[in-house]
Amino acid sequence: MLLKKILSHKNGILTYALVLIVVNIFLNQLPLTSTFGYEFAAVNGLILCIIAGLYTISFIHKSAFDLSELIKNLLIIFTIPLLISIINSILTMFCSFVDGLIFYVLIVSASIVFGVSIAMVVGLITKRFTRLLFLIIIFLFAFIPILEIYFNPQVYFYSPLIGYFPGNIYDEGLTADWKLFIHQLMVITFSSFIIYFIQKKKTLVLKSNLLLAAVILIVASFIQYISPYLGFTTTFTKLNLVLSKQIESESLILHYDNIDSTEAKLIALTHAFYYSELQNQLNSKPSKKINVYLFNNREQKKLLFGAGKADVAKPWQYSIYISADSWQSTLKHELTHVFTAEFGTGLFKLAAGFNAALIEGMAESLDGISNDIAIKDLTSLAYNNGYDVDVKSLFIGLSFLKGNSTLAYTYSGAFIEYLINNYGIEKVKKFYNTGDFESVFKTKIEITQKEFEQSIISPALSNQKPMADYYFGRLSIIQKVCPRYIGDRLNEAYRYLSENKFEKAEILFKEVNNKTLNYSALVGRSEIYYQRNKINEAIQLIFYNYKKFTATAYYHNMIFRLAELYSLNMQNDSAAYYYKKIIEDNPNHQLNYLCNTRLSLLEKNKLHEYLDGSDSLKLKVLISLNEQDYNYHSLPIMIDILQSQNIDYKKSLSIFNKTFVVNNIESSYAAFKFSQYMLENYDFVNARKYAALSLRYKDGNLFYTAMQAQFEKASWFLKNSNRVMDKFVHATAQ
Repeated sequence: MLLKKILSHKNGILTYALVLIVVNIFLNQLPLTSTFGYEFAAVNGLILCIIAGLYTISFIHKSAFDLSELIKNLLIIFTIPLLISIINSILTMFCSFVDGLIFYVLIVSASIVFGVSIAMVVGLITKRFTRLLFLIIIFLFAFIPILEIYFNPQVYFYSPLIGYFPGNIYDEGLTADWKLFIHQLMVITFSSFIIYFIQKKKTLVLKSNLLLAAVILIVASFIQYISPYLGFTTTFTKLNLVLSKQIESESLILHYDNIDSTEAKLIALTHAFYYSELQNQLNSKPSKKINVYLFNNREQKKLLFGAGKADVAKPWQYSIYISADSWQSTLKHELTHVFTAEFGTGLFKLAAGFNAALIEGMAESLDGISNDIAIKDLTSLAYNNGYDVDVKSLFIGLSFLKGNSTLAYTYSGAFIEYLINNYGIEKVKKFYNTGDFESVFKTKIEITQKEFEQSIISPALSNQKPMADYYFGRLSIIQKVCPRYIGDRLNEAYRYLSENKFEKAEILFKEVNNKTLNYSALVGRSEIYYQRNKINEAIQLIFYNYKKFTATAYYHNMIFRLAELYSLNMQNDSAAYYYKKIIEDNPNHQLNYLCNTRLSLLEKNKLHEYLDGSDSLKLKVLISLNEQDYNYHSLPIMIDILQSQNIDYKKSLSIFNKTFVVNNIESSYAAFKFSQYMLENYDFVNARKYAALSLRYKDGNLFYTAMQAQFEKASWFLKNSNRVMDKFVHATAQ
């Protein structure tokens, strides 16, 4: 009785207002929701939907139902979080007032109207247990997205409770689009119709109440049914119509669209190779055929799947979702997730307790290589240069998701690899299934952590701070300033830049840098200045800002940009100074061979011609650089150009007509890249030959493990490709 009195229509508005004030003060202290933007609106959408419904139930129990009074009080509730977030943003910082307001109005207004309509339907059906029934219905609506993600391909969803969920934090850019506007308009229209129709009857007790409720349910079900046609849901039927071409093998069904059939076959072959590797590593194989959905690009993947930048596996579906521009580096990782379904737990066939460190650590350990470096060596690089992580904490709660994702993935992968090497794969599989470290390994995780840390101490990888910064000097999304706003503005600015709309692009780049110093925005602005023949301004912009990125992943990229601008401005001494600085610091092998190649071109007075030329001209300049002897630094660059220009493979081989001598890291790495290029062009004999060549240099070779893996891959392709391809069945989905 006391609770009923507190939540009565007279007292309820004050009670709910107080709850909202307390909750929103708390939300303004948390990452993401402290920003007046999407996350703040989505969380309040759910909260206000529930509050609006509960308040409406107390209101309709009055003898005289006054809709105008209800609307007035709900406007008060609607305004409270808005004012709190605006005041907080004034005291701290707005990301974008306009974006925040659009998200808040679109999401929260629809959620409130939806909550009221559900409450009125409940009041129409019964006067007993109305609040409980209302909460059950809200729970059922919250459960619908879980069903969609479980049974459908998508990782995004639309919901009347929170408007929209983008599905993945990797896609930071997010603004309200027309699809969200249309969805919310439909929610408001349908909910308003229910409210109007019920209120119009002047009474909430009718003989046809159940019939009316049934009609509402049928209409809602119909809307859910047509949602794939409106773009609010992606079903397998819809996805198969888009990715209509198929390659089927004993273990795989590859679905693709406009990808060249030669590349599609290569992906199917690579899948078969990784499948055989994982079967040996795990002593098990998936009980079902794996569906691999290959999207043309990240944009198509984002539209249909929801996560544009992240490739994803759904182990419970035995399905993988990858992009044509990323599969080379992610296929084995995602395939591992599907393999783990055989010893995963629960409906989702994942690690016990949805432990992210176990889920991702298992995939990282069996993949074994990241950025062409063994996962253990990469972890050792981090540990010996100040990027240490408490491994135990990674496997507890949400710690894995809170910090630097690169560190979390790397450490968890190396730790699982350590467990496999020291305890065997069967025990690690049991740990994955139970999550109980002590009962499986008969020791405490703290003891094993110390032993693991001893195993990654490496004098050879100490004093490599620039390299460690390059790979690990990044912020997590919860540490970034306005990540959604900045991600969206950068995407839009670079689109304008590609269209030569320099003024619009510059406005957005400056807007970003007014919020936080951003590497991409500075580089974008420098490119605008260069395109406008204001190269001195471009140089000054980078020169006065690059030191601010010290000890971050962007520091040496900024220096490289500065050296490029000096080169384009014919200030060769300054350019050489900064190229040499990068070589001396050695943050990354790719930067190293780029700088060495540029210094070689500088000696021959061809650097300006190279930098200012098209890709075809760049290739000609590099060919001339390699006329007498191989400049091994330049060979990976040449391979990249050959691939991007789709140069005929046999024709490209005529360029490389000299003896290949491997006696240092540069020639070894060049042979490694050649092997990859040859394998992608079905030249398995030479791919194996050059993979073997790359292995001739071992001393201090950080890429040796990747080179060994490439040799094993090329050998498998040479031996098995014809047999595997003979069993491929090509089809077009009907």
